[in-house]
Amino acid sequence: MKFTSNRVLVPVLILIAVALLASTVMAAGKARIRFEGLTHDFGELRADQKVEFDWPYHNEGDGPLKILRTRSSCGCTMTLLDGEVIEAGKTGKLKIAFDPAGQHGSVTKTLSVVTNDPERQRVLLTVKAKVLPVDTPTVEGDHPPITGQSLLMGDCATCHAAPAADKSGEELYTAICAMCHGVDGTGISAPSLRHPSYLESRSDQELNEGIAFGTTNPRMPGFGQLMGGPLTEDQIDTLVKLLRKWGPTTDDGSASGD
Repeated sequence: MKFTSNRVLVPVLILIAVALLASTVMAAGKARIRFEGLTHDFGELRADQKVEFDWPYHNEGDGPLKILRTRSSCGCTMTLLDGEVIEAGKTGKLKIAFDPAGQHGSVTKTLSVVTNDPERQRVLLTVKAKVLPVDTPTVEGDHPPITGQSLLMGDCATCHAAPAADKSGEELYTAICAMCHGVDGTGISAPSLRHPSYLESRSDQELNEGIAFGTTNPRMPGFGQLMGGPLTEDQIDTLVKLLRKWGPTTDDGSASGD
């Protein structure tokens, strides 16, 4: 009888435990995110005009809401996360920063936002702009502001390709990258390579491919030898390792890993 009674008691205890767990989960509540629109158009911008936008979002659930991370399709589009928890029924703002440097014409970028909303864990936002060229004085012997792959050819190669020979790591970066991306990777005429929403959201392979094959908007030539550039695969690997060593900047843009 004792054996039979235990066989009956164990399933009952399991059912009670499951019920208690379910009630705890229900009591905790669920977050539910809703952005005010999924597309923001900055309109016409000069290529040297950086802009920001506070994207409102609401927690329409009955549990606390938190944005866990973001991933942008390009380093020119950044987010500034404050780690704030938005309580049920409250509103938050996600700050978006867009740097059109090196871009031209109609530009569309996407931003993936990951939250703790169990039914909508990932929200895709879209940023648009029409980037106007900036009139800059022509300097004799200088290259045009937008050149694409030709930046690594002819006379331009003297500055942008040839100095890469026999260099690696920081020495290589200083020779051919710093003139556009800054001595510490935080950007000058080209976007920052170290903003958290860019550097932390990309794998080593993605960083490697961006250097090797280039990007379209902002237009950066492919520096890998397959694209006619000067860099070997080993050299590109050393640049990726350098970016990882430096690490991301803080959200205010200052360097934090040097």
